[in-house]
Amino acid sequence: MLKKTLAAIALGAPLLLPAAPAQAQRNSNEQVLVIFGNDSCPRDTICVRRSEGERYRIPQELRRIKPSPESQSWAARARSMEYVGASGINSCTPSGAGGWTGCYQQMLRQAREERRARANGELPDGQ
Repeated sequence: MLKKTLAAIALGAPLLLPAAPAQAQRNSNEQVLVIFGNDSCPRDTICVRRSEGERYRIPQELRRIKPSPESQSWAARARSMEYVGASGINSCTPSGAGGWTGCYQQMLRQAREERRARANGELPDGQ
């Protein structure tokens, strides 16, 4: 009986302590506030003013991240592998009956991919 009581006290004791703030919260002495448009800045605070159009956008620091091959989805990878080894109709190959019929689709698909890459900043505008 005594062992059960001591075990219950040992398990319940941490619940009685107040929750401590995280290390990042404990050391936040800087008072920097980002304000938008004509919002007022409190007196004892350092304010960074941004335009009103930036209020509901993703912060500029996070928008600079370039897309990498590691972050490409498996669906996009599978879509690019879909045409590997294709032959016959709609394949744009000299082998198989009607292989030439896919050349126009291939050209359109390549143009769409280049347009998407240019819009995402993966290709320069001049190329």
